[in-house]
Amino acid sequence: MINLDVYYESFTGSFVLLDLNTGYYKIYNDSISSQRYSPCSTFKIANSLIGLESKVAKNADYLIKYDSIKNPAEPWMLKREPFKYWMQDHTLKTAIKNSVVWYYRELATRIGNKNMTKLLGQIDYGNNNISSGIDNFWLCGSLKISAKEQVEFIKKLYYNQVSGFSDKSQKIVKNIMLNETTDNYKLYGKTGGGGCFDDKKIGWYVGFVETNTGSYVFAMNIIVNDFSYLMQKKQVSLTKKVLRDYKIINY
Repeated sequence: MINLDVYYESFTGSFVLLDLNTGYYKIYNDSISSQRYSPCSTFKIANSLIGLESKVAKNADYLIKYDSIKNPAEPWMLKREPFKYWMQDHTLKTAIKNSVVWYYRELATRIGNKNMTKLLGQIDYGNNNISSGIDNFWLCGSLKISAKEQVEFIKKLYYNQVSGFSDKSQKIVKNIMLNETTDNYKLYGKTGGGGCFDDKKIGWYVGFVETNTGSYVFAMNIIVNDFSYLMQKKQVSLTKKVLRDYKIINY
């Protein structure tokens, strides 16, 4: 039995792993994995899917031009990844890779409240609540989702079974989620994080991994005191360690 306590010594959080070959779930910290939190930038997966299905975004190369007046650069952004890449035009593919907040706020605005409400409901994404504003409801706003619910969403996406969405839209989103390719596996996912509590930050990593012997869906979160944990992408490194411990990947 793998004990994940060693990875959560410095913070709390949860990990949900679904073996698509067997349908078996491994869950670390059941209570937290059932608790809904803001998805932060992991919502870029669903936002991309809705953008494509609503025909706002034609394909992965859908371009939105950077507006320096609407989205001015802060000095600190110019020296830090991925923020230093934000101040330029972006496509759906480059925006999800660099987690470009302004792009997805503009995309959501173009989708509009009516389409967003309808299509988000079809996905059945957490509490489906966009009431805090069309361009920020996923950024420590009204939208909340649990790690368990994230896994169910990604599972449907993996099988092209998100209700009412075309295979084409779902395949495009999966393709732009690719994070890493090796001889042994392909890792797809999206990180997220934000200061959604008075004194703590939430960090996410959700996605799926394809190996030579099978495929797995995962969603993990960490609740930390210091945003530096998220800047170091602790979510990704922790996830890869867990996948390694379960002998799913080698690296």
